[in-house]
Order: sequence, then C-alpha cells, then structure tokens
Amino acid sequence: MPEYLAPGVYVEEVDTGSKPIEGVSTSTAGFVGMTLRGVREGLPELVTSFADFERKFGGYFDLGSAFSGHNYLPYAVDGFFSNGGKRLYIMRVHKADATAAQVTTEGGIVTRLRENTVIEPATARDKLKLVSMRGIQPGTKLILHMDKLGIVKDSAVLDVKEINPTTGEITTTAAISATEVFEAAYTTVSTGIVGLNSAGLPDAPVAPPINRPDSFIIKAKDAGSWGKTLKIQSSHESASRAEFDPGSPVTGVAGQNTFSLKSTAGFYKGAWVEIDTGAKKRYRQVLNISGNALTVDGEVLALADLTPVAPATKTFVSTTEFRLSVSFEGVTEQFSGLTLANVPGRYYLDRINNGSSLISITGAPPASTHPFLFPIGADGQQLVLDPATGTDGTAAPDAQDYKGVDGGPNKRTGIKALEDIDQISIIAAPGATHQVVQNALIEQCERLKDRFAILDPQPKTDNKPPGLSDIQSQRNLYDTKYAAIYYPRVMVSDPLTNLNIPVPPSGHLAGVYARTDIERGVHKAPANEVLRSITGLEQKINKEEQDILNPSPVNINVLRDFRDAGRGYRVWGARVITSDPDWKYVNVRRLFIYIEESIDQGTQWVVFEPNDEPLWQRVRRTVSAFLTNVWRDGALQGRKPEEAFFVRCDRTTMTQDDIDNGRLIILVGIAPVKPAEFVIFRIGQWTGGSSIEEG
Repeated sequence: MPEYLAPGVYVEEVDTGSKPIEGVSTSTAGFVGMTLRGVREGLPELVTSFADFERKFGGYFDLGSAFSGHNYLPYAVDGFFSNGGKRLYIMRVHKADATAAQVTTEGGIVTRLRENTVIEPATARDKLKLVSMRGIQPGTKLILHMDKLGIVKDSAVLDVKEINPTTGEITTTAAISATEVFEAAYTTVSTGIVGLNSAGLPDAPVAPPINRPDSFIIKAKDAGSWGKTLKIQSSHESASRAEFDPGSPVTGVAGQNTFSLKSTAGFYKGAWVEIDTGAKKRYRQVLNISGNALTVDGEVLALADLTPVAPATKTFVSTTEFRLSVSFEGVTEQFSGLTLANVPGRYYLDRINNGSSLISITGAPPASTHPFLFPIGADGQQLVLDPATGTDGTAAPDAQDYKGVDGGPNKRTGIKALEDIDQISIIAAPGATHQVVQNALIEQCERLKDRFAILDPQPKTDNKPPGLSDIQSQRNLYDTKYAAIYYPRVMVSDPLTNLNIPVPPSGHLAGVYARTDIERGVHKAPANEVLRSITGLEQKINKEEQDILNPSPVNINVLRDFRDAGRGYRVWGARVITSDPDWKYVNVRRLFIYIEESIDQGTQWVVFEPNDEPLWQRVRRTVSAFLTNVWRDGALQGRKPEEAFFVRCDRTTMTQDDIDNGRLIILVGIAPVKPAEFVIFRIGQWTGGSSIEEG
C-alpha cells in the first residue's frame, strides 16, 4: 500500500484496463537433418536465407553411398525459402563418433622468397628478397627449400651478412650459384632461430632446419570431413611502427627501460615490439606508455643499443602481431592484430575461439612466448590439416540420432533440441521417414501443443517411388491431430549434378505454410497454393487416384500437376492424419495452436493476481478483445462476435474450492472457419423463355 506521511499532492498510476494480447508467429519452422558442418548438440541455429544456411552449415553435399538418403536437408532449406519461408531453425544430425579435422603445428620463423634467386641475365647472387624479415638479422642462418612438382632440393646453409628492412632484402655471406635456381612460388625459407636470450636477442644462430615443439592445435570448429578443405594462412604483420627519437634520454633500471619514439600511436601495453637498429633486432614487451615515452622490459639498454648501424640511418620500433586467415567454400574470416601475449582484444586464443565459426585453437602458447612463434604452415603459407582426421562418423545417422537425446541444458540433440526454441511452430525432418523419427515429431507436437509436423512419404528400399498402397500403409501407422503427410515427392534440379532428382516435399511445404500464414493468415488452408522451385513431381496423380487418398479416414494430401490447365504444380489437400472429424483440417488445427499459444503468452500477467471479480472482468475483456480481432481477420465464423466466440470467467467456471486452491478457470469457445474443400454447383435445365420489353 502507498504511504502518505506528509501533506501534499500524490500522483499515482492505476492499471485497471485490459491488457492486449499479441498474436504469436506461426511461420517459424524447425528442421532436423544431416549437414556438412554445424553443432550436433545444444540450441538449434537460426537461418534467414539459403545463403545464411550455406555460411553456417555448408551447402549441398555428396559424402558417398554410405550417406545416401541423408543429404536432403539443403534441398529442403532451399525449398523452404523459395516458397516464402522467412525464419528457420536448423539442428544438425550425425553419429557421435564423427571427428573434427585438425593440425598440430609448430611456431617459428618460416617465410618465403618474394622473387627467384636468379633473375635474367643469369648470374650468381648474394641477395634474397623475403616476404617477412621478422627475427632475421646479421648472423642469422637460413636454408632454402624448394618443392616443385615432386622435385625437392635444399640450399646450403646461408649466413645473413646484412639486411635492408625497407626493401625486405638480405645479403648473404655466400652467393647462390647462377645454375641453382630457387623459384619464389615453390620455395620456403627456414631459420635456425629457436628463441630469445635474456637480452631480447634471438638465440645464438644454429643451422636450420630446427625441430621446434608442436605448440598449436588447430581444429575445425565442427566434426566432419568438411574441415579437410579448410584453407588456413598466417603471416607477420605490425599494427604500428615508429622511429626512435635519438634526442631523448634512455633510462634503464633492472627489468625496465624507458625511451621515446616520434609517436606512440598504435602501441599498447603488453605488446611485443621489435627494436631494429639495422644490425640487431631486439624483442621486448611494453610495460607502460606515457606520451611518447615507451617503457619495455628486459636487461638495461644503453643509447648505443638504440643507435642505428650503417647502412641503416634510423632505428625503428614496431609492434609484432600476426594475421590468421581462414576460408571455407566462399566464407572467409580474417583475424588481424593477434598476439601470443594475453592482451585483451588481441590475444589469439580469445579472438579466434570466440570469433571464428570455422576453427578453434587449443593448447597453451609456448612457455617462453616469442613474438615470431605463432601457428604457421610448413611452407610458410598454408596450414594443411591432417588428412587422417575429420570424419563424418563410421556410418550414416540412424533413427535414434534423428530422434535425439535429452542430455540437459545445451546438451540436447536431434528432434529433442527443437523443444528449446519456443518460436518454432512447424517442424520436419526432411527425408527421415523411419517410423521412430516421425513418431518423435508427432510426440513433440502432441506434448508441447504449440507446433505442427509435416511428414514425408517413405520411398521403397530401392529408392523407387512409393505406390498408392505404400503411402496408405505408411499413413496408417499414425493417428494424430498434429501432423499431415504429403505425397508424392517433388523433383528439383540438383546443383551438384545438374540432373532432376526426387526430394522430400516437407521443406517446400513448410515454406508454403509460412507464405500462406504471412499473406493470408493461419486460418487459410495451405492448399491450392503453387509449389515453387520444383521441376516436377515424382509421380503424376490423377483425380481418380486422389479420390482414394483424400477422403477420411485416409487424409493423405496430394500434390498435383495442373500444367495442362495452366496452373502449374499445386498443393491439393489440407487434411490432418487423424480419425477425429473435428480436427481433419490443417488450418483448423493450426488456428487453435495460434489462439492457444497467443492467449497463453498474453495472459502471463494474471499469475498471482488477486483471484476475484475485478480480475475476472479484466481477463474476459482481454481475451474477448483478442478474439474479436481474430474474428475481424476472417478466422472465425459468424456475422458478429457473439456468433464467433464466447469467453466465460466467473462463478460458473470455478468453484470456491478452485479459488481456495489458487485456480483461475476461463472457458473459451470459438467457431473456426473451415475450408471450402468441395465446391458444388447444382445446375439444371430451365424451361422458361426470355422476354424482351421495349420502352
């Protein structure tokens, strides 16, 4: 109760009117099936277009005969969006023993040539142009390795005499013969650097190649053979580079050194920096930045340590990051400015594992973190994943895999995982026609009472089209108010082969449901609607054959070919596979789902309110206002609202015992519109003549 303790004017808000009920969406679908990639357990993922599906799950695929009949989901998704669907949740299915592709790689300085060692006219050369100069300085030992079309050769160990960081050119103590050509396109350059000493200088050079510890494990984000086709490349880069200010003092105490740059823009605390005097490169970590003053760690530096050495005229300080690029079927992810140091926003583990949909990295970085030890391919360019990893499972998923298991929050799989998305109102498992799978779809709909299942016809064991008796036998397995079955399968053009192939119709039908809901309303039967993006039907069903399939209690919805009448391919049935005549129409069942779910969500405010007449009146007004709008939309029968519905909430719907036990009971009755399934014109002869009056 409000308190009034001092004289004054008090303004209070009083909530006495009815609260509006907003109609729920009925056009959001949920599909379960096999895809190239994607998570197997957890929450289904939303896609809003076929291109979005390709980015998140991969596109069409053919994994061989072992997975035949489990590749229909991409065709269903395409059919859903082509027929007007807008929102679709996808749950991937595969065997639990599927594995992710991966590579275990070392870090180190491996770079490449920018041009051939010998250029015209052919002559011995002691100069090499390299893609990256990080860590390379006078005294560094290099070895060139060329692998061209199976022909492999290595150079002798080369000692670096001097470097030109501006041009990326190095001079070696020994020249490379004019007849020994190393081509840039096929040649990697390895160094003998294994780490840094206490002065921040690369260790005493040794002859390459060096066996470095495998420090990085890169995995495809999801299980499956798709990961083997990942293209991963890494390279050095620098976020910022500035000139050392020779006029500034250099101060050093144990563990830290301070000097000034011409600018510290782009530098950051924790960054590894390269101090390049032209003769030596030191690597230190930034401890602090104050204006243009930079404080770094390590042994004490003197001014002489920062003075450029000829031919260099300036000392440059650069941050030392790396870039990782990942590509898969047109999807490319770029991660720049990465470091091995745990710097917020740049730490490679956080950036990649939290930001990539294609890969993850495991394993701690090397104990002695170096600015040039990052994941890199053996060729200095592309990381190649281990061909022995990345499998789609020992077998195709079975009915239990599609049905899924309830492992608790974020651990549900298959059809079971669709339960976690309350917005879903249409569900299907395209191509999964096993009785266990279709029973799982039906069971979920009957238990949750907020969704409707679309079932596919089951092909024969030799993948031939089912006959009339086959589809009737399949239909007779079920009796439910929450599912419909459609026959026959539809033909589509396969992007993989450019051939017309039969695919299950459930994806296309879910799109028709969504289109009808959006354009007309859920009360309109999703029938006499054109099927888009198909090339034909697996079988042409005529009227006499549909006379067998359509009537109760068979209730099989037929897809018809009306091209001869200029009307294309159409959905020519709107029946539920139930023996209850009150619920035989798809639109009636889905209208009730819509109304029940909308009232459920729109009256949550009633819970724990005082259960008395004022509340009952508000509930009656709230529900009546919503149903009046439903009636005005044409979903209910009657010339006026009183003929279309009633809402009761008073002493006639609940006893004192109900009230004492906290129960508020509302009785609602509605008169749904039914589809004009049979349009009958009764025409007879009229024996009367016509008369003409002249004025």
